Amino acid sequence: MEAQEIGERIKEIIADVANLDPAEIENQARFIEDLALDSLSLLEIGVDIDYQFKLGVSDERLKELRSVQDSIELVQQVQAAK
Repeated sequence: MEAQEIGERIKEIIADVANLDPAEIENQARFIEDLALDSLSLLEIGVDIDYQFKLGVSDERLKELRSVQDSIELVQQVQAAK
């Protein structure tokens, strides 16, 4: 799966959780600083990304995600390892 497609799907997940317009979310957007997400929203986004892409990664690894780009890279790494 291409990075652009992964990014679009991740932005849709973030938009659904945070009630934002996915078109306004940039790849470099940081979850807390730029999108003003709280810890509960971050947890929900992490779980949704894990489920959507069937990653099977630990909660600890999901907690390390700080931006949209971090999320895209995680999905790419896990998919490449499969």
